[in-house]
Amino acid sequence: MSPKNTWFHGRICTRLVSAIWNFVTAHRLGAVLDSRSGFWMFNRNCRAPDISFVPKSRLIALGFKPNETRFFPGAPDLAVEILSENDTRAEMDERLKDFFASGTQIAWVIDPERQHVEVCHSLTKRQLIGSGGFFDGEHLLPDFKFPIADLFKEWDWE
Repeated sequence: MSPKNTWFHGRICTRLVSAIWNFVTAHRLGAVLDSRSGFWMFNRNCRAPDISFVPKSRLIALGFKPNETRFFPGAPDLAVEILSENDTRAEMDERLKDFFASGTQIAWVIDPERQHVEVCHSLTKRQLIGSGGFFDGEHLLPDFKFPIADLFKEWDWE
Protein backbone atom coordinates (compact mmCIF):
# COMPACT_ATOMS: atom_id res chain seq x y z
CA MET A 1 0.00 0.00 0.00
CA SER A 2 1.38 3.41 -0.92
CA PRO A 3 1.18 6.41 1.43
CA LYS A 4 -1.80 8.69 1.03
CA ASN A 5 -0.23 12.08 1.80
CA THR A 6 3.16 13.79 1.85
CA TRP A 7 5.38 14.43 4.83
CA PHE A 8 4.47 18.15 4.80
CA HIS A 9 0.75 17.31 4.78
CA GLY A 10 1.28 15.02 7.77
CA ARG A 11 3.22 17.66 9.72
CA ILE A 12 0.51 20.26 9.14
CA CYS A 13 -2.23 17.83 10.14
CA THR A 14 -0.40 16.67 13.28
CA ARG A 15 0.31 20.20 14.46
CA LEU A 16 -3.29 21.32 14.07
CA VAL A 17 -4.99 18.16 15.34
CA SER A 18 -2.75 18.28 18.44
CA ALA A 19 -3.66 21.91 19.15
CA ILE A 20 -7.38 21.28 18.64
CA TRP A 21 -7.33 18.05 20.68
CA ASN A 22 -5.48 19.72 23.58
CA PHE A 23 -7.96 22.62 23.58
CA VAL A 24 -11.06 20.43 23.28
CA THR A 25 -9.85 18.04 25.98
CA ALA A 26 -8.96 20.84 28.40
CA HIS A 27 -12.42 22.39 27.96
CA ARG A 28 -14.35 19.09 27.66
CA LEU A 29 -16.02 20.25 24.43
CA GLY A 30 -16.47 17.04 22.43
CA ALA A 31 -14.59 14.69 20.12
CA VAL A 32 -11.67 15.34 17.78
CA LEU A 33 -10.87 12.76 15.11
CA ASP A 34 -8.31 12.23 12.39
CA SER A 35 -8.63 11.36 8.71
CA ARG A 36 -9.24 7.68 9.34
CA SER A 37 -12.69 8.34 10.82
CA GLY A 38 -15.65 8.11 8.46
CA PHE A 39 -18.77 10.25 8.42
CA TRP A 40 -21.94 9.26 6.52
CA MET A 41 -23.15 12.23 4.54
CA PHE A 42 -26.90 12.60 4.02
CA ASN A 43 -26.42 11.63 0.34
CA ARG A 44 -24.76 8.36 1.53
CA ASN A 45 -21.23 9.39 0.58
CA CYS A 46 -18.74 8.46 3.27
CA ARG A 47 -16.28 11.29 3.89
CA ALA A 48 -13.23 11.48 6.14
CA PRO A 49 -11.90 15.03 6.63
CA ASP A 50 -8.26 15.38 7.68
CA ILE A 51 -9.47 16.67 11.06
CA SER A 52 -12.99 16.60 12.50
CA PHE A 53 -14.67 18.03 15.57
CA VAL A 54 -18.10 17.09 16.89
CA PRO A 55 -19.38 18.91 20.00
CA LYS A 56 -20.38 17.06 23.13
CA SER A 57 -23.98 18.34 22.88
CA ARG A 58 -24.43 16.76 19.45
CA LEU A 59 -22.86 13.46 20.53
CA ILE A 60 -25.18 13.30 23.53
CA ALA A 61 -28.27 14.22 21.45
CA LEU A 62 -27.47 11.39 19.00
CA GLY A 63 -26.58 8.95 21.77
CA PHE A 64 -23.21 8.44 20.07
CA LYS A 65 -20.75 6.68 22.40
CA PRO A 66 -16.93 6.70 22.41
CA ASN A 67 -16.78 3.00 21.51
CA GLU A 68 -19.16 3.14 18.51
CA THR A 69 -18.19 0.78 15.71
CA ARG A 70 -20.17 2.58 13.02
CA PHE A 71 -19.57 5.72 11.03
CA PHE A 72 -20.92 8.97 12.43
CA PRO A 73 -24.35 9.88 10.99
CA GLY A 74 -23.75 13.22 9.28
CA ALA A 75 -20.80 15.54 8.91
CA PRO A 76 -18.57 16.92 11.67
CA ASP A 77 -19.43 20.42 12.89
CA LEU A 78 -15.87 21.49 12.08
CA ALA A 79 -14.24 19.84 9.07
CA VAL A 80 -10.61 20.53 8.22
CA GLU A 81 -9.14 19.65 4.83
CA ILE A 82 -5.50 20.04 3.88
CA LEU A 83 -5.07 20.35 0.13
CA SER A 84 -2.84 17.79 -1.54
CA GLU A 85 -1.02 18.34 -4.82
CA ASN A 86 -3.63 16.34 -6.72
CA ASP A 87 -6.75 17.96 -5.22
CA THR A 88 -8.80 20.03 -7.65
CA ARG A 89 -11.13 22.90 -6.82
CA ALA A 90 -14.05 20.83 -8.14
CA GLU A 91 -13.20 17.91 -5.83
CA MET A 92 -12.90 20.21 -2.81
CA ASP A 93 -16.19 21.91 -3.66
CA GLU A 94 -17.87 18.48 -3.81
CA ARG A 95 -16.52 17.63 -0.36
CA LEU A 96 -17.66 20.98 1.02
CA LYS A 97 -21.08 20.53 -0.58
CA ASP A 98 -21.45 17.17 1.19
CA PHE A 99 -20.17 18.58 4.49
CA PHE A 100 -22.49 21.60 4.58
CA ALA A 101 -25.52 19.60 3.43
CA SER A 102 -24.84 17.09 6.24
CA GLY A 103 -24.27 19.34 9.25
CA THR A 104 -20.89 21.06 9.01
CA GLN A 105 -20.95 24.60 10.38
CA ILE A 106 -17.35 25.59 9.63
CA ALA A 107 -14.75 24.16 7.27
CA TRP A 108 -11.10 25.13 7.17
CA VAL A 109 -9.35 24.41 3.87
CA ILE A 110 -5.59 24.65 4.29
CA ASP A 111 -3.42 25.33 1.26
CA PRO A 112 0.17 24.33 2.11
CA GLU A 113 1.58 25.62 -1.17
CA ARG A 114 0.20 29.15 -0.74
CA GLN A 115 0.35 28.99 3.07
CA HIS A 116 -3.15 30.28 3.63
CA VAL A 117 -6.48 29.00 4.92
CA GLU A 118 -9.95 29.38 3.47
CA VAL A 119 -12.55 29.61 6.22
CA CYS A 120 -15.89 28.44 4.88
CA HIS A 121 -19.31 28.88 6.51
CA SER A 122 -21.13 27.67 3.38
CA LEU A 123 -20.34 27.00 -0.25
CA THR A 124 -20.56 30.73 -0.96
CA LYS A 125 -19.51 32.37 2.32
CA ARG A 126 -15.72 32.00 2.33
CA GLN A 127 -12.79 34.05 3.56
CA LEU A 128 -9.07 33.69 2.81
CA ILE A 129 -6.69 34.22 5.71
CA GLY A 130 -2.95 34.46 5.15
CA SER A 131 -0.13 33.07 7.23
CA GLY A 132 -0.16 36.20 9.41
CA GLY A 133 -3.66 35.35 10.66
CA PHE A 134 -5.12 32.89 13.13
CA PHE A 135 -7.51 29.99 13.19
CA ASP A 136 -10.49 31.12 15.25
CA GLY A 137 -12.71 28.48 16.81
CA GLU A 138 -15.66 30.87 16.74
CA HIS A 139 -18.74 29.45 18.51
CA LEU A 140 -17.59 25.82 18.15
CA LEU A 141 -14.28 26.25 19.97
CA PRO A 142 -14.69 29.47 21.96
CA ASP A 143 -11.37 31.22 22.64
CA PHE A 144 -9.39 28.81 20.44
CA LYS A 145 -6.74 30.74 18.52
CA PHE A 146 -3.88 29.16 16.59
CA PRO A 147 -1.38 31.03 14.40
CA ILE A 148 -1.67 29.88 10.80
CA ALA A 149 2.08 30.47 10.32
CA ASP A 150 2.80 27.80 12.95
CA LEU A 151 1.52 25.14 10.56
CA PHE A 152 4.24 25.91 8.05
CA LYS A 153 7.25 26.75 10.24
CA GLU A 154 10.55 24.93 10.11
CA TRP A 155 11.75 22.47 12.75
CA ASP A 156 11.21 23.85 16.23
CA TRP A 157 14.24 22.19 17.80
CA GLU A 158 16.88 24.39 16.15
